[in-house]
Amino acid sequence: MFVDELRRTFRRPRNLVVLGLIALVPILLGVVVKTLGPRNGNGGGPPFFNQLTQNPVFLSLVALTTMETFLIPLAVSLIAGDSVSGEASSGALRYLLVAPAGRGRLLIVKTASALVFTLVAVLIIAVVGGVTGAILFHLGPIVTLSGTTVSNIRGVVLTLEASAVVGLSMFSIVGIGVFVSTITDSSAAASAVAVAVAVISQILGQIPQLVHIRPLLLSNYWGSFIDLFRSPQVFHNVKLDILEQFVWLTVALVAAWINFRAKDIFS
Repeated sequence: MFVDELRRTFRRPRNLVVLGLIALVPILLGVVVKTLGPRNGNGGGPPFFNQLTQNPVFLSLVALTTMETFLIPLAVSLIAGDSVSGEASSGALRYLLVAPAGRGRLLIVKTASALVFTLVAVLIIAVVGGVTGAILFHLGPIVTLSGTTVSNIRGVVLTLEASAVVGLSMFSIVGIGVFVSTITDSSAAASAVAVAVAVISQILGQIPQLVHIRPLLLSNYWGSFIDLFRSPQVFHNVKLDILEQFVWLTVALVAAWINFRAKDIFS
């Protein structure tokens, strides 16, 4: 059942378009910097941006940094929001539930498929960014945020680790999208709510008076992956980010199950 769901997820034209569009971002970013950016690499901007032209891995890191706050949550929300509501709106949900698998297993399979899609999407950004960077920029030293230099192989490993952390950071959005998709038959509405939660979380995180609730916000530790590029590596915020994501995911799935098991899908 899970394998079949994965096949459907990665074969849907809309999902393929989403993957194509997010893969296009690091390419556009690299081309713009190559053609219009400063030659000395001191362009300011987000973390790693001033090193973008020095090594291909930095294009991947800049893409992850710039896309984590909105574009990646948007892509993830589109998939998670369609997980249950898409089947309900098409009338296929009632037929899926005729099978002995039951609602609980169906919900788990849908969620797991969305989680896999999330990790794959972020990995695509990192890989496309690295390949584009290798084509556009020269292979130079990889300098960490602490000023030390690491090998190119180590840089690739760190980039993959960073993409994994960014992917895990989106698990809360997946959970919220799946939960809302059990409430409404509109996948667009479910996706919009998930995106709105991500945006609101980031806005609340910028309000000084709400400093005490920041650890509860799902976006509070987004960007923690940059600590992997320190020497020595700092894992404190990375661990808190992953823990927070799984807490949000668990709470959202419990709420989704409570709602889904009592939902009348035959009316």
